[in-house]
Amino acid sequence: MNAIFPVKDCPTPSSGATLVADGAHSYAPVESVLRALEVLKHLNMLRVATVTELHKITGIAKPTVVRMLETLITAGYVTRDKAFGGYRITANVQNLSDGYFGAPMVIEAAHPYALELTQRIKWGVGVGMLEGQFMRLQFTTARYSPWAMPMTHLRMRLDLFTSAMGRAYLAFCPDYEREALIDAQLARITPSKRAESKRQIGRVIDDIRNQGYARKVRSREHSSTETISVAIRNDGLVLGCLALGYFRSAVPESEVAQRLAEPLQVTARAIEAEIAENYGNMTRMPTSQNRN
Repeated sequence: MNAIFPVKDCPTPSSGATLVADGAHSYAPVESVLRALEVLKHLNMLRVATVTELHKITGIAKPTVVRMLETLITAGYVTRDKAFGGYRITANVQNLSDGYFGAPMVIEAAHPYALELTQRIKWGVGVGMLEGQFMRLQFTTARYSPWAMPMTHLRMRLDLFTSAMGRAYLAFCPDYEREALIDAQLARITPSKRAESKRQIGRVIDDIRNQGYARKVRSREHSSTETISVAIRNDGLVLGCLALGYFRSAVPESEVAQRLAEPLQVTARAIEAEIAENYGNMTRMPTSQNRN
């Protein structure tokens, strides 16, 4: 089982990475991009607007407004409206918000809490979400940890049955979802073996629930590392999982619960509270696929 915290192409603090708080800037903003977004924002509000109107609202010079509109036309987000003698947005602007459901919201909420946890315990923390029949690592604080976990990369796919994230997801998701995921995973084996596998999985899930967190299935390839994970929930559903990887030689088994698992659980609860406060019930929020 692979460890979950990517280090590929990510500098460690000693190589110059800077921990940037939310809202702070590590680089100066690109002014042309900011102005183009300003034009797009106001055009979206006005529905149809002329260059003169956009110039008056934004204070951007008319020639610059024209260049930005032409660029947005090339990108497919704006078109000329000959009937009204101006410019208007296209339906393609809806695509800009398609991804802002689920993963981005969870990551946005988890970001400061995950960073704070890594600063405190030094180990990298990752956020993963269900993607089909696997978990997908969506965010990590590994670059801010002094210890690099081996064989990892962002967006890596994690097995539901063997990864800590997958096992945490299965343990804490609703019964109907768990049954569907397990049935899909076991579809290719014989009915008799399927029944025994379900019983074994059920026992593992009971153990995870009693313990409050999941562990990965150990393998010879990565026997020196361990991963634990807890679920991030909202309205009875699992939005994602928070996981932490560490070297087994660095943390005695008797201290794992207090030093790592408990802080991870507290962090997950804080993320859940943040999501509930800022987004409410995410499980009922519409996605781009069911918009009218």
